[in-house]
Amino acid sequence: MRVVVRFTTTVALLGGAFLAVAAVWVSTCGGSVADALACGVPQRTVLALGAPIILLAGAVRAFVRAFGSRRRTDTWWAWQGSAWLLIALMVLVAVAGAPPLAAP
Repeated sequence: MRVVVRFTTTVALLGGAFLAVAAVWVSTCGGSVADALACGVPQRTVLALGAPIILLAGAVRAFVRAFGSRRRTDTWWAWQGSAWLLIALMVLVAVAGAPPLAAP
């Protein structure tokens, strides 16, 4: 069970750290000092989609662990709960965090 909690916490922190770095990066894209190469539409799109992709990858990994461990151990329900939590966080980050990051 500790492995599941550690995995979920690590993935959530990685997604949150990416979101924080993206927010700081985008905050420097205003005014006359904005670099067109660092603040263009493709870069902002990657920054907006990075955290949800990290969380989705963690959820997929947790689902794989849940269905893989279903035959071997009794912790499959913890992995499945972890996957659903990460999907919920992904949706929250995608809905609340991505539009401000991707908007010009």
